[in-house]
Amino acid sequence: MTPVADDAESRRKSSRVEIFAQAEVAAREVHIMEVRNVSAGGIYLVGTPKEYPDLVPGLDLGLVIFGAVDGLADNPRSNITCRGRIIRIDDGYPGKRPAGFGATIDPVDDEQRERLAELLEHADAYRVGDLRR
Repeated sequence: MTPVADDAESRRKSSRVEIFAQAEVAAREVHIMEVRNVSAGGIYLVGTPKEYPDLVPGLDLGLVIFGAVDGLADNPRSNITCRGRIIRIDDGYPGKRPAGFGATIDPVDDEQRERLAELLEHADAYRVGDLRR
């Protein structure tokens, strides 16, 4: 759960946090996809165009991020409903990151925005290798 830094970091409005989560992605079809990282304004969904041919740049999405938080597993309070849009397809980089789709996200209301902020805060507090846990 470490922040992800790359050349595009300077273009981002908010830092990304790596998480272990899934999302229900409603596009032309509905998919359950692995989430690699998330920020207040974006998400990286793991997959390839071969696996998900309906996910193309510019496509609007409905998303539900299943963000499990300690003590809240399987609690609907930890799910975050957002609108989104695919902005890029990434081929990945062997050994560093899997192929996937970059998408914008916008929680549908203030309650969902608060849930996303809680998930990001919680995930950022538990960094890999942090011995304070």
